[in-house]
Amino acid sequence: MAAEEERGVVRVRVKKSEGVLPAEFRSFAVDPQITSLEVLQHILVRAFELNGKRTFGISYLSRDRGGVEVYLSLLSDWDLDAAFVSAAKPYLQLKIDIKPSEDSPVLEDWDIISPKDVISSDLLPGEKRSLAAAALPFTQSLLSQVGRTLSRVQQALSWTYGEEVKPFKPPLSDAEFHSYLNSQGQLSRPEELRLRIYHGGVEPSLRKVVWRYLLNVYPDGLTGQERMDYMKRKTREYDKLKSEWAARASPEDLEFIRGNVLKDVLRTDRAHPYYAGSEDSPHLTALADLLTTYAITHPQVSYCQGMSDIASPILAVMDNEAHAFICFCGIMKRLEGNFRPDGQLMSVKFQHLKLLLRYSDPEFYSYLVSRGADDLFFCYRWILLELKREFAFEDALRMLEVTWSSLPPDPPETEVELLGPPLEADKLAGGAGAELRVGVDAGAELRVGAEAGAELKARQRRRHMLRPSREEADGERGSGVGEEGGATVDRPRAEGEGGRKRMT
Repeated sequence: MAAEEERGVVRVRVKKSEGVLPAEFRSFAVDPQITSLEVLQHILVRAFELNGKRTFGISYLSRDRGGVEVYLSLLSDWDLDAAFVSAAKPYLQLKIDIKPSEDSPVLEDWDIISPKDVISSDLLPGEKRSLAAAALPFTQSLLSQVGRTLSRVQQALSWTYGEEVKPFKPPLSDAEFHSYLNSQGQLSRPEELRLRIYHGGVEPSLRKVVWRYLLNVYPDGLTGQERMDYMKRKTREYDKLKSEWAARASPEDLEFIRGNVLKDVLRTDRAHPYYAGSEDSPHLTALADLLTTYAITHPQVSYCQGMSDIASPILAVMDNEAHAFICFCGIMKRLEGNFRPDGQLMSVKFQHLKLLLRYSDPEFYSYLVSRGADDLFFCYRWILLELKREFAFEDALRMLEVTWSSLPPDPPETEVELLGPPLEADKLAGGAGAELRVGVDAGAELRVGAEAGAELKARQRRRHMLRPSREEADGERGSGVGEEGGATVDRPRAEGEGGRKRMT
């Protein structure tokens, strides 16, 4: 299983049992680092086309201490973590048991919600196909081909300014950047600036200045001095928010958020010199602090796995915790939907990718359809993190700035917001506390219903649980700078319990 984890892929084979009906099987691959129980449930609903008022329980094949194979229930993200860690080669075996439903014209307290109702996953006409054809050899072949393709793309983006490979234009320099400013230092040609960056990127020494424009930090029309004053004021605002952790979150919530953030931070880009060294280095501490502050000040989103991958390159470029937080708030205005549990934004992105692929490469798209892989689940991490993990760190910086420059400018009207709406605002208009979301009850079944604030917090806590390390799982089973400056686990392991694990 270690080899699977190193590749970031776990192959899954699922058996569906429904009374006396013949068993059905599906095979697919997931990334264990970003696949929560809720994400897995969405995949199963789509894979087996589980429409209507049907509930199901999920279990995984494991072995007891005597080596006997047994199916254990998946009741939480921690159970899923244990399943990933102990999955038998060559794949993780799951079983879902469909339970009979009572005929009723309305939804009961808990139900299976169809993909159409939950994540707008209606397939295009003629595209509804079984995933049964997506056999494991095909998954291996596809992943191998994807790896070779990514390697070629990485080589293309690892520009060596020699005679053989040349970019369209050299990276944007400081002198050229100033040509896009007027005499007062205001950015006068934002669209042209983005097009220029798209064709050549930005010189590394200039990124901390230009990225603030790409991430929509500055309002329109600020002069050079006004931008410096603006960043100083927002820095003071960040420092104030950071000092209010204890006032904005209960000790229990703060400890939980902080623990999850630290687990992720300690394994994010540690091979890069900026984040190398001891676990209490200033750069790792700054990354953890800004993510913790974001989670506390944005309770509707809080912290989810993958956010550290978004924040890490920003902090490395800004080299200033407050400035990195301001930029992170700018990019999360666009990306926060990627991390929401309803999955609506991700579903839309999958549909867009499917349409684009069908138009641009119909032959390859037809091949995916013929093999039952047109759901494009293997692209999940690419879309969630905007391909950041698919490139070496320095190449990712170039790729990200080119990607951001392809988007139209969207500056804030007055200033970038550093404080999100309170948790109570995250409700539908159907009544106080009412929110239609897919959840997991004590029986590991999906339900939809009205959730009060306390239960909503509990759901968020479950959603943000991170993967335990192999040691944890086995152990539990066994017992202001100026702008122009150049393994079943019953509970989360308490911080300090056995010491923090160094990332491997």
